[in-house]
Amino acid sequence: MNKIVTAEIAENSEIAKEMFRLRLKLPGDYPRPKPGQFVNLYLNDASLLLPRPISVCDYEQGLLTLVCAVVGKGTEMISGYGVGTKIRVSTPLGNGFSTGGSGHYLLVGGSFGVVPLLLLAKELAAQGRTDVRAFLGFYDETLIVEEFPCVVEVATDVGSCGFKGNVVELLECSEIPVGTQILACGSKPMLCALSKFAAERGLYLQVSMEERMGCGYGACVGCVCKTTKGNRKVCDDGPVFDASEVIWDE
Repeated sequence: MNKIVTAEIAENSEIAKEMFRLRLKLPGDYPRPKPGQFVNLYLNDASLLLPRPISVCDYEQGLLTLVCAVVGKGTEMISGYGVGTKIRVSTPLGNGFSTGGSGHYLLVGGSFGVVPLLLLAKELAAQGRTDVRAFLGFYDETLIVEEFPCVVEVATDVGSCGFKGNVVELLECSEIPVGTQILACGSKPMLCALSKFAAERGLYLQVSMEERMGCGYGACVGCVCKTTKGNRKVCDDGPVFDASEVIWDE
């Protein structure tokens, strides 16, 4: 059952333009997040009641790492909280990535979608997997690339780093072994293109959908994703889905 706990901010630092890293010191009984899950952050302001759903970036030794973008009043306020500030946070929410089975793993992230892939890469490394690669795409400035414990290839739209073009174009120029499993997070257009890429090659693909959430608990039905199994809630049924079940063109 989900709970809301009080955490203490251990770090709050800017890592890119309008991007900040938030590390939270958690109670000892806090459950370990699964890669792909998210948490709800509650602001220390009674006038801002709704929580801010944030993807889990990393977790180790009782420290939860979140990488947040300043996209509105709430996240701007959080970006200004100092070390030692108490903040309420939910236990992990949603369904994460599945890493069962054999074969190569390919982690594909677009822009802010690289964030939840870091914990995934670290968990695969902890399992002793050496057949993992990450393909990460950005517009110009990269984000947390150097923290991935696996082979990383980078694409930038403007060619400021690595391959010039988007991450799917980079994949199309790369050799992908038969049986590779792709686990991805990014914008819907990127995931749609990636789904076609995987389907054409008979590759299994899991996608973490980026949708605006209201409550983050499945009550408001504000983050619906159309699938072959009917309308699914990204916060509750996802955010990770089998790409073959997602209806992309409607």
